Amino acid sequence: MKWMVTVFVVMGLAGMAALSGCQYLTVNTKDSAVDHQKYLGNHSNPAEIYDGPSTGLLYSPLNIAVVRMDKLMLVDIEDDPEYTTIELQNFDDTRGRGARVLLYHHDGPADSYYTNGAFVIQESDHDTFFIAPDMAYRFDVTASGLDASLKMQDHAGKSIEFRVKEAPRKKWSEGFLAPIGGSDAVTFDYFPLYHMKGMNFVPRSGTEIVIKIGGEERKPKKLPIPANWKFVYLSRYSAAPIIGCWNTSHDGKLPPLQPDQHLMYQDGQTRYELVDNAGHYEIRTMVGFNDRHEVRLDFSPPIPDLPTLKDGIERRGRFSAGADGTLGIVAGTYQITRQGDVIEMEIDPQEGWQPIPGELWVKSWIWKGTITVGADHTVSMQSKWNRKDQ
Repeated sequence: MKWMVTVFVVMGLAGMAALSGCQYLTVNTKDSAVDHQKYLGNHSNPAEIYDGPSTGLLYSPLNIAVVRMDKLMLVDIEDDPEYTTIELQNFDDTRGRGARVLLYHHDGPADSYYTNGAFVIQESDHDTFFIAPDMAYRFDVTASGLDASLKMQDHAGKSIEFRVKEAPRKKWSEGFLAPIGGSDAVTFDYFPLYHMKGMNFVPRSGTEIVIKIGGEERKPKKLPIPANWKFVYLSRYSAAPIIGCWNTSHDGKLPPLQPDQHLMYQDGQTRYELVDNAGHYEIRTMVGFNDRHEVRLDFSPPIPDLPTLKDGIERRGRFSAGADGTLGIVAGTYQITRQGDVIEMEIDPQEGWQPIPGELWVKSWIWKGTITVGADHTVSMQSKWNRKDQ
């Protein structure tokens, strides 16, 4: 289950150092990219798009998984010749308690270190990971602020340490979509819909921060412009990251779902809110959830009953994604076309907030699925996300 490898989470924020010449700007974090209701509208599908009666089944071309992670923080380094960022992830779930550390290099993929093998799920043959049972870490987030530390060795025996302790302060945190999908240092076979709920930047004023690499003290990188009107380090943390893995690559049959005339249907940890269009089940909303969080995707008009579409039909619509009640985090368009027994579908993200000026990273992604209706009425699909420039 490749999507379980989550978490190369907000590394793209390091790119904000490029703003050093912009002395009169500020980064104002932002929960939503669009007005969810206004962006979607309230569109429906005419019954005439279908060729015959419904089979009573639902074939979903979509999938969503919400992966458990308790806390996450990143510390960016100003002056180390090897490492640019240390990322600490904290877990407390059915696998037990543990941590993962990602060490980001100036070039190439990050290295992953785990406290024990229970948390290791390799994403690809190119991943580099190590077990570090002697890793010592602390990650406490209280009403008075952050108290976190790490002490470990990398695979070459070099010591890696940091300590961050905030002075008590009034929180000004906002959530935002992590811009990790804009980096080519990490590959995904899903869309990384990672919402950093309650993300805080570490303030420069009153904070104790120490970083040591190989026994040498290093400088913490500073954000050169204010964040939410406060001067901060380029160190940030969330006590409630929401890790959504949307539309993992698929190659095989789509299982038939049987809503049984219920317009609220649950399949494992995915819930569908359906529309009955002349007996055809259409997907208005899909929600993935775990015991703490949920990620929601709404479609307007709803995703139609694909196997029973008329030959030559083309449908276009919009989607909007949210998490834990915050709507409009990512939004965009979809398109569906049927020719014979083959249905082509595309999902094209168009809207998302990012702290780095320039082309929106979400717009560089596109999902394409080819759905085939077999002579025996089975439905299969090949699908994956691609970068538009690849």
